Amino acid sequence: MNPFERLGLERRLAISGDELREAFRAAGKQEHPDAGGNGEGFTAVQEAFKLLSSPSRRLKAWMAAEGIEGNDRGAISPQLLDLFAKVGAALQKADGVTKKREGAQSVLAKALLEPEVQLAREDLEAALEDVAGAIEREEESFAQIEAGEGDPSLVSRNLAFLEKWQAELKARFAGLW
Repeated sequence: MNPFERLGLERRLAISGDELREAFRAAGKQEHPDAGGNGEGFTAVQEAFKLLSSPSRRLKAWMAAEGIEGNDRGAISPQLLDLFAKVGAALQKADGVTKKREGAQSVLAKALLEPEVQLAREDLEAALEDVAGAIEREEESFAQIEAGEGDPSLVSRNLAFLEKWQAELKARFAGLW
């Protein structure tokens, strides 16, 4: 399945969230069972939307459509290693606070942990902002990739790691409420 065709989009990497949602709505209206479509077609539209919503998976789909072979294995960019350290530290701090919170036997003990919980939330928020910024920077290279410059496999790997870190940070943040 070509997700770009499924949603009626031009095959390109720079797609805004609004443009993607509008394409999903339009394709969904045609494929939805209540509008004369079938369940399989609507499921394919949903899968295409999910795939293109992720910058790393969008890049992989674009590479496949362009006939560009990529390597999913390998190193990430060195500049992401510093970010990895920050993400790891924030996750460890959140896990430690969560463990203390779970072990607290009284309401008072839990209340006394609240300043530590707040600091962990702030670290997670800061790491999330840094990861979001790194994702934006990677997406800025999409124009070069479409022009045949740069290493799409490296950008794809970077984005996959960043998206994974983002999901982990969001999950830990939600667990601290």
